[in-house]
Amino acid sequence: MNTAFKSLIAATFAFGFTACSTDTDTTKNADGSTTTTTEVTTPSTDQAEAKMDAAGDKAEAKMDAAGEKIDAKMEAAGNKMDAAADNAKANAQEAGAKMDAKMDAAGNKIDAKMDAAGNKMDAMGDAAAKSARQTKENMQKAAN
Repeated sequence: MNTAFKSLIAATFAFGFTACSTDTDTTKNADGSTTTTTEVTTPSTDQAEAKMDAAGDKAEAKMDAAGEKIDAKMEAAGNKMDAAADNAKANAQEAGAKMDAKMDAAGNKIDAKMDAAGNKMDAMGDAAAKSARQTKENMQKAAN
């Protein structure tokens, strides 16, 4: 907005410079009277066009420079957003890996406890079977 306003001012001045110019001469005559001569000079269309083109080119250059600055700022902001997204992704992956490791460790503990319980049950079953065999042998000996 500021650049557009400056461009408008520049165009106004350029147009003002192309307006007619006057040159006034005052001469005293021998009889004491005064003669005023005014000469009006109108610039050519080519001169006016050249000045307007120069003002337009200057305004265009300023607009291009402003556009380049905006593009650079937007690119930098985009790069910051990309970096933040990459960082968040890395943090999420790290958290996921930690959760996986904890879940694996918990699963391993449960497996170990289940194996230990199974081994105790097997031992109890073996002891019960041995006890039953001994009881049967004892009963057979007592019956004879």
